[in-house]
Amino acid sequence: MSIVLDGTLGIQRGPEGRILNVVWFLYGLPDSESVPENVVFLNQSFGEYSPQMIGFELDGEEYTVYADWESADERRNATEVAKFYQTYGYILLSALRKNATVNNEYRQKEWLVPVQYFDDYVNMIKAFGQQVGTI
Repeated sequence: MSIVLDGTLGIQRGPEGRILNVVWFLYGLPDSESVPENVVFLNQSFGEYSPQMIGFELDGEEYTVYADWESADERRNATEVAKFYQTYGYILLSALRKNATVNNEYRQKEWLVPVQYFDDYVNMIKAFGQQVGTI
């Protein structure tokens, strides 16, 4: 079972309005120096108009974060984000970590890791099933 995290999705755009970068700011990750693995992006987690989702493993645990686009403008962003991951195949994840200092300051930790794009959960399961069948 996956642990659902809170998060915020930040979209950085160039002067012409094209997406240059997408950052997922995650809250609630354990303090670890490991790198997220097996990262997937689902354009529609449960079917048409359902939230987009990322999932990954960190230190043997599975984590999930949802991006729910409510308005029509936001759905346009969702389409652009999906195309971004289809084109580039990498995702930028960011989290705060406590420093091991007396004043318990926080520092930002970022990972740029490969991401597998899937239209939805059903297509992801089919693709993983095919991968298992070829091993």
